Amino acid sequence: MKYLRIAILSLVVFFTSCDHPFEFSVYEANVKSSQKNTTEINLKLLENVTVNSNEFKFAFISDVHYFYDELATVIDDINKRDDILFVIFGGDIADQALLREYEIFHDIMAKLKKPYVTVIGNHDYNNNGGIIYKNMFGDYNYSFEFNNNKFVLFDDTVWESEKELDFDWLSSELKENTNFNQVFVIAHIPYYGDQFNDELAEKYKSIMIENNVPLSLHGHTHSFNYEEGDVSYLTAPAVKEKAYNIVTVKEKDFSVELIEL
Repeated sequence: MKYLRIAILSLVVFFTSCDHPFEFSVYEANVKSSQKNTTEINLKLLENVTVNSNEFKFAFISDVHYFYDELATVIDDINKRDDILFVIFGGDIADQALLREYEIFHDIMAKLKKPYVTVIGNHDYNNNGGIIYKNMFGDYNYSFEFNNNKFVLFDDTVWESEKELDFDWLSSELKENTNFNQVFVIAHIPYYGDQFNDELAEKYKSIMIENNVPLSLHGHTHSFNYEEGDVSYLTAPAVKEKAYNIVTVKEKDFSVELIEL
């Protein structure tokens, strides 16, 4: 009986000392207070980043899933570069969208020495991932301004989100933006992705053309693709490739570079 009491006491101490004793449960969505509102926090940091000319660079990375070592390698490389001012992550932060996956991503990105923002990916909606993303990062659709350029981040997940794409919101964010040098759109799934039928693809492309968007940035396909045109489309390689993109923004132009580590 004595040993049984000791064993029970040990179990009680173990479970009460753990922040997340069932951290791999698909139902857990209790985001730590220190990890909430990450987008808002980073946008505040971005306000303090100064640029001395119309030209600047940002990094675009996407699709970590469970390749955390590779993500850490990419972040370490970005930290070594003084020319990259901020980072945009193109979705699929997680694979099964478990809380623990989100936490690992957040911990690795905390080592980034530059502000970063994210757009939600289709894998991020798995299980309770949509709730976790909302609590840890913030709105699915939002925009921000930097150095007289506008960045519009758009949730274009069709299947896992089980909701219609808010093209009205996207159109309203892109209208009457002639005062900006350029306006960029970031969405996880490209128009040619598996979740877009012909109607959705044409709708998305028409919105880009009608609003003179020079560059639309995506992930999802896990491979690098750059399609130049009146509207150019950039798809980033997956993090597992130890690769990412750098976009150099000029006053009325831009260029794209693939970095392979």
